[in-house]
Amino acid sequence: MGSSAPHILVRMEPTISAGILAQKPDPDRIPRIALANLYPKQVWYFLATLIALVAVCHLISIVHAAFTRGILPPRTDVPLRQRASWRRLPLAVLNVFRTISFRWSITIADAYTISVADFVLAGMYIAILFTWTFINSKNHFGRKYDPKYWANRCSHIAGSQLPLMTALGMKNNFISFLTGVSFDKLEYLHRITARVICVLFWVHAFGRISLGLSHDAGEYWFRIGIVGASALTLLCFLSIRPIRSRNHEVFMYLHFIFGVITLAGAYVHSAEFGYGVYIWPALFLWGLDRSLRLTRILFINSQLSRKREREVTSDATVSIISPHFLRILIDAPPYFRWCPGQSAYLTIYGAYATSITEAHPFTIANVPQDWSAATASSSGEDSPQETTASDREKESSEGGDDVPSPEHRQLMFILRVREGFTKRLLDSVVGTDGGISKTFKAFVDGPYSSPPNVRGYESVVFICGGSGVSFALPLFLDLLQAARANANPRCTRAVFVWAIRDPDQIHWIADVVAHALQALPPGGNIMEIDLRLHVTTASEYTQSVDGEDAERAVGVAASDSDPEIVPVEKSHSTEKQRLLSLPGVSLVQGRPDLRSILQTEIDGARGAVSINVCGTTELTQAVRRALRDGSSRFLDVLRGGPSVVLHVEGFGSG
Repeated sequence: MGSSAPHILVRMEPTISAGILAQKPDPDRIPRIALANLYPKQVWYFLATLIALVAVCHLISIVHAAFTRGILPPRTDVPLRQRASWRRLPLAVLNVFRTISFRWSITIADAYTISVADFVLAGMYIAILFTWTFINSKNHFGRKYDPKYWANRCSHIAGSQLPLMTALGMKNNFISFLTGVSFDKLEYLHRITARVICVLFWVHAFGRISLGLSHDAGEYWFRIGIVGASALTLLCFLSIRPIRSRNHEVFMYLHFIFGVITLAGAYVHSAEFGYGVYIWPALFLWGLDRSLRLTRILFINSQLSRKREREVTSDATVSIISPHFLRILIDAPPYFRWCPGQSAYLTIYGAYATSITEAHPFTIANVPQDWSAATASSSGEDSPQETTASDREKESSEGGDDVPSPEHRQLMFILRVREGFTKRLLDSVVGTDGGISKTFKAFVDGPYSSPPNVRGYESVVFICGGSGVSFALPLFLDLLQAARANANPRCTRAVFVWAIRDPDQIHWIADVVAHALQALPPGGNIMEIDLRLHVTTASEYTQSVDGEDAERAVGVAASDSDPEIVPVEKSHSTEKQRLLSLPGVSLVQGRPDLRSILQTEIDGARGAVSINVCGTTELTQAVRRALRDGSSRFLDVLRGGPSVVLHVEGFGSG
């Protein structure tokens, strides 16, 4: 017996050890759960700090502009450039930062052009999310990048970014309010966050597959997770610019559908494991944005008509002002307030193949208050006309109910006709009778955008092309209004450069600009005006100089690339000649030499210079190239040269 006892113990020892090992907990479980809950918070701490930093810089710029706006410009007997002063080093460094960040750009595949700032922000965001996803993923046994660590962690990080993605895509955007960056410029970051989140969703899926799917993989939470990730993938593919631009209206409908599927699928999937707290804020922000927009539309469009009947729509008069351009005049709702350079969403129904659910953004091309009232026209006219109080009294005594009162306000929009909504709107105006103007019912939603405040600069330069004048014009008129009221004494010079193909397009702005220039008091400390109208088509320029364009008949043919005959408004030769006869206004043949214009303005300025450009990608890139020489600007600012601020309101780059 004594010899058999050790034998029994030896045979039982492996059995006892196996049971102990089977009951031993996973040593990686607690740390990986802790990290999966901690790292999404750390990502948000970093992003919140970055947003707060930009917000502080924006606040400082507002305070600085408020304190310097009323300061008189430097004495003219002070030399333009002096010896370098290290006191101006921060300003010189700031100008170099602006040059590198916003004026240098990166071109990808000859199709996509983004600024260095956007590229760096996108790179930082990608690096942050993937670093926190894969860092500290070495398990207890020494295996690096264990899927047990990062598979679920990346889903937590991705889910926590859905509220940010939603916020960046909102029209009522609190990030825009904090940072001063317009919501339309944040759409680029909205698309970047969506694409990074999409990749992380699939990283999570493949990580879980590599660990092996459990028996309940066929449960609804698993299927709905795949559906949500697939919906976001399709949405990211459809948001690629060539696809998105081909039919933007269809994209917006699909964006709505796939966006709802993505958020709903993510919430159902994550709520199964108790992580719905990451997703429901995104659903809340999405619903809040839609509710605010609907409330605002109903509020600002609800008005009492002259017949004391409640109305919720405005009359939109659409006119063909050139073969490829439309103008929309809308009676501004009584509660609608806007700043120069802001935009509004228009919903026009009753036109051919347009829907009441379609809302399209356009820049408001006129200024509020007395400027629009002074140039407002009766509804029977095609363009705003200058009217005096006696004129209105005379028209009113004749029984004209549609004559605007002195408080009458209008919103003006200038649109280039492209495919989609604007083309259908043009077809509706032309119709079967070949008309040039037609009135529709419309909703107005806005205002939106964060335009630059051009007051407080010594010199302000506006560069625009075609319909880009709708952005530059109200800012220019605001400067003239401030000069007339002596509310902006620091500004001594304003340059307005507009490149157009047809000199007949001058009448778009001729009446309102001529009125604004003539309203300036003669003499005194009034800023110098240099308005240059560049006609890029030589033959049309020759006709304009010879005065033959006054005989252009209604029914002008379009360009060679579009032989369709489109009726247009008759040329307003009197208005155009009135504008061209004013001091400081010149008609120039050929494209503007942007480098020469900008260099001349910068060399001749003592204070800060604001440069504002709106137009095609080619135009905005030309302006950026003209301002890229950061090294010479650094030395120039040190020697007393002006700081230069550039604002780009581009279209066509998407």
